[in-house]
Amino acid sequence: QLLDYLAGKRDTFDVPLDLSYGTMFQRQVWRTLQRVPYGKLRSYQWIAARVGGPHYARAVGNAVGANPLPIMIPCHRIVAHDASLGGFSGGLPMKRKLLSLEGTLTQLLRG
Repeated sequence: QLLDYLAGKRDTFDVPLDLSYGTMFQRQVWRTLQRVPYGKLRSYQWIAARVGGPHYARAVGNAVGANPLPIMIPCHRIVAHDASLGGFSGGLPMKRKLLSLEGTLTQLLRG
């Protein structure tokens, strides 16, 4: 499924993921990340609003950074509130490639 995604032939994953590790908060953030659709961007604040409130944005950033399965739990779709890329455990060049694959990098470049 991952190879199909990288080849542009798949936009969702149906592989069961074991999210029994991590804190309860991290798991909540990771489940919320899984609901961000292919081709869409969301902010850390958007995630925070769904897991406890806007004041959780920094904690959300930490949980996103601890994501054990980048791509399958699509943390690359999360950007800063000012539409800058933010971070990515695989590095910003990889985040740009993934966003380009999904057609969202141009949204950021247009501002």
